[in-house]
Amino acid sequence: MDSMDNFFHKSLITKPNNLTYSYYLSPNFTSQITSSPSLPILLFLHGFPDDAHMWAGAMPHFQNLPYPMILPDLLGFSGSSKPTNPHLYNYRQQANSLAQILDAEGISSSQQRIIPIGHDWGSLTAQRFYLHHRQRCIGLCILSLAYQVPTDKPFSLWTANHETTKKFGYPQWSYWEFFVAPDAPDLMRENLERFWEVNNGNYPSPLPEENGRDIWMREMFCTKNAMREYVTGTGKWAGEKSVPLKPYPEGDRQKARFIARMSRDGFEGPVCYYHNLAINANLEDDAAFCRPGPGGEDLRKIDAPMLYVGQTGDWVCKTDLMAEAKEMGLVSDLEEKVVEAGHWCLYECPEKIAGAIGEWLVKRFPVQ
Repeated sequence: MDSMDNFFHKSLITKPNNLTYSYYLSPNFTSQITSSPSLPILLFLHGFPDDAHMWAGAMPHFQNLPYPMILPDLLGFSGSSKPTNPHLYNYRQQANSLAQILDAEGISSSQQRIIPIGHDWGSLTAQRFYLHHRQRCIGLCILSLAYQVPTDKPFSLWTANHETTKKFGYPQWSYWEFFVAPDAPDLMRENLERFWEVNNGNYPSPLPEENGRDIWMREMFCTKNAMREYVTGTGKWAGEKSVPLKPYPEGDRQKARFIARMSRDGFEGPVCYYHNLAINANLEDDAAFCRPGPGGEDLRKIDAPMLYVGQTGDWVCKTDLMAEAKEMGLVSDLEEKVVEAGHWCLYECPEKIAGAIGEWLVKRFPVQ
């Protein structure tokens, strides 16, 4: 039985682009928000290549807490629309669509009661939801991807990989070169089992100085052409070479669900998250945050209580990348936690992640 089987599934066509958003409400959601009009509401936002069910393993813990919950399928995934125009994945537009879901569920825009909780691209969606709709938000929680401080400078994939190679010793965004390639959606769909292994494999380092640390994400995501070669079984990975999977508690079920879902839905929509940033579709909106607000305030600042949860095995979303925002004074009420896990921590150790978030919620947002 899926721990979200008792959640209520709904959908909404959002304006102005008539995009459908599928979402799940926790049991007794409506009665909770109406009987306790100041009760914080948790807005869970998944990342690539997942959907709302990524959070399923954490839901038993969260259902023991007093907070009502909304779990959308983000644009491009599962029951939500899957446009192939990268401009439609603009984060202001996505934030506005999420706000329309809140409006449809009778949640007043004048009340600060939303706590966005995001993982991977869902972390960036949560961050930008906060910035675009801060009047709704009482807190913010992000996993894996640290606060991406808005900038008025265009993004360059080549520059990013060049600079991170000098800084970290490897090109942090090398895998993007595969995701933005025209043939990537077809290759991933044709090789779903191998793409699941790309994301969820386990490869302890053979180097003595790395003490058996899992370096699979570095090998696949931060090594030029590695992801393409593994997915297609070519180059270093020719001859059906593969690696074992991480021992997830529900790994077989999650893998089967992923393969069924993505063989049906494809990757043409999901890869738009990468194209969207590569073409700087959010630059104008982010640049606006870089200008002083009406009272001279810094619009990039997150004033609400904030939790960042990083993972030791995440070679892309490194655990020390909150440093920039801290040095700039943009996260005045930040708590950081680091867990021993890989990037897909909600599959690997959902109870540990739920416990870390739940502890922060109960401490910072107690319910009498």
